[in-house]
Amino acid sequence: MDYFANLEKYLHAHDHFIISTHESPDPDGLGAEIGFKEILLHLGKHAIIINSDPTPTKFNFIDPDNEIIIFDEKMIIDNISNYTIFVLDTNDFNNIGKAYHYLNNIIKDVFIIDHHEGANNKLETNYIKVEASSTSEIICTIMERYNIKPSFKAAQALYAGIVFDTGCFKYPKTSSHTFTIAAQLISSGIKPYEVYQWIYENNTLEVFRLRALMLSSMEVHFGGKLILMELTPEMIKATNAPFSEGEVNINLPLSINGVVASILVKQDVGGPVKVSMRTKGDIDVAVIAIANGGGGHKNAAGFKSPHNFETTKQKILQEMSAFFK
Repeated sequence: MDYFANLEKYLHAHDHFIISTHESPDPDGLGAEIGFKEILLHLGKHAIIINSDPTPTKFNFIDPDNEIIIFDEKMIIDNISNYTIFVLDTNDFNNIGKAYHYLNNIIKDVFIIDHHEGANNKLETNYIKVEASSTSEIICTIMERYNIKPSFKAAQALYAGIVFDTGCFKYPKTSSHTFTIAAQLISSGIKPYEVYQWIYENNTLEVFRLRALMLSSMEVHFGGKLILMELTPEMIKATNAPFSEGEVNINLPLSINGVVASILVKQDVGGPVKVSMRTKGDIDVAVIAIANGGGGHKNAAGFKSPHNFETTKQKILQEMSAFFK
């Protein structure tokens, strides 16, 4: 697949770009945005970053200059009809959140840069490299292609994205190329321990209380091989913690000996019910996610549910049961 040919064709056809990532942005989406904007500016293009949801406070170090614009229905973008969009770290334009409903009626073209499974019909025209560890890794590869040396800001943002989406370099898609890129980014002056602290050791008391409530909702299934947790609107209201901070707790059950699958059924205040899945080994939850209109990776995937909270729980447990017969 000639990903670069697809990208260069898109770049040659347009000059003004909006960059966006999925709702509830994480370090990979955020880091990829900061790094990719630097590429576009280097190529003489005009680029702005617009996200539907605010950057979680503890990830503000990724955007030290406040480049990311938070979508507002009243916002005015001069000559917006001249813009096309780059969607990063999700293979579905609709996943960028509330900004989608505004931009979809105006933007004339969309290009996706992503590393998630579930978009086979988009591979021929976009840059979707499913074997990459992260979208930030892809952005680094694009920088190499154009012989662009990232600024310290971009290097730190991209390194944070790689650290987050590889689970500190332990997830299956981590490759020797991932480590090579990480080493090159660190040579820009990044302090790896600081990035780790910002991402993983920078929680508030409210976030810690939310984690306690989520752990108390734990259900053990299939002889201790699967743990299901909840993240409910009531928990968000009770703790005043951000929804995005609760989502990361899905990885906690996989630290338990014998647990090979972690399921999180979640719902933000006023939002839809969603399911996140994490697994070990050959348990391919991307199949379940794609069948339900979502996507992801073999061992990390998710989808939005059309059902209520309790029905969603029962349905996902039934679908996961196929792995434990």
